[in-house]
Amino acid sequence: MIKLKSVGAPKDFCWLCNKYGTITKEHIPPESAFNDHPLLLLKVDQRSMESGALGWVPDRRFGRGMFVRSVCARCNNSCGHKYGGAYVDLVRQIAERIGDVQEFHTASILNVRRPLAILKQVLFQFVSVNGPGFVRANEWVAPFIKNSSNQSIPADIGIYLYASNTEGARRTGISSHFDLARKERNIVSEFSFWPLGTVISFGHLSHPRLTPIHQWVQYRYDHKGTVDLHIPVNPACSAYPLDFRSQSQLSSASSDTTADLRIPSEDDARQLVKDTLRHSGGDGKGFIFSGHPETVERIRQSKG
Repeated sequence: MIKLKSVGAPKDFCWLCNKYGTITKEHIPPESAFNDHPLLLLKVDQRSMESGALGWVPDRRFGRGMFVRSVCARCNNSCGHKYGGAYVDLVRQIAERIGDVQEFHTASILNVRRPLAILKQVLFQFVSVNGPGFVRANEWVAPFIKNSSNQSIPADIGIYLYASNTEGARRTGISSHFDLARKERNIVSEFSFWPLGTVISFGHLSHPRLTPIHQWVQYRYDHKGTVDLHIPVNPACSAYPLDFRSQSQLSSASSDTTADLRIPSEDDARQLVKDTLRHSGGDGKGFIFSGHPETVERIRQSKG
C-alpha cells in the first residue's frame, strides 16, 4: 500500500472519522480514474438570486486532478486501498465502451467485479463532495464505509450510476428540487466525472436515466462472482443535478408557459429546505433558489 505524504498538510477534524489530525488531499475520483489533468472548478454566482437562473463563475484551478482536503491520512489510505481499485476497474471498462454508445442509449458492462467495494467507493467520494457536515448528519455513512464487511444502508437511500460522454465534472453537493410538471420533489447529490456519473438520493428515485446499485449491499466484500451492469449514457451539460438534456436541448430550451404546474406552497418549500439541511448537515447560509426565468416569473405572479 502506498502511504500518502502529509508534509505541510493542515490539521483539522477528518470528515469521515471526526478525529483531529493531518488532513490529506482526497482525489475524487481516484487519480487513476482519469483524474490527473488540470481542471477549472466553477461555483454558483451569487447574482443568481436576482435572476432565478443559475449562473457560474470561476472558483479555483487544479494543476493535477480534482481533490478536496477532507479526510485524514489513515482514512484516505485505508479506503483507497480497499475500494479504489474496484472503482477504477469499472471506470476503465466504461471508458473502453462509451465511445461506441450514443447518448440516450444503454451501455452494457459485463463481468463487473467487487460490487460492494464499488458501492463503498461511491459513498466515500460523496463524503468529500458533500462537505464536513454530511457524515455527522447521516450516522450510517461512516460505519458503512469504514467497515468493509458492513452491508447495511437505510432502506430509503438510493444510489445510482450513469455513463456520460460529456467531458469534465458535475458536483452539486446535497440539493433539492421540485419537478413542477411531474409533481415530484427530490433531495439528491450528484457527482459526475467522465465517464461515470454517481447519484445518492434521500428517498428512492424512479428515474429512467439512472441505474440503481444500492442493491449491491447484498454482495459480500469478498464476493468472488461478477455482476452485469446496464447503464444509460446521459449528457451532463447542465449545472443542475438529474438534468440530462443535451447541449442542443439546453440551447433551445424554454419554459412551457402553458403547462399545468403544481407550484409549491410556502410550507412545502420550507419543509423541503428543512429536509435538505437535515441530510446535508449544513447551516443553510449557501442555499440558493433557482429555476428557469419564465417559471420563476410565473411563481412570482402566482404569489402576488
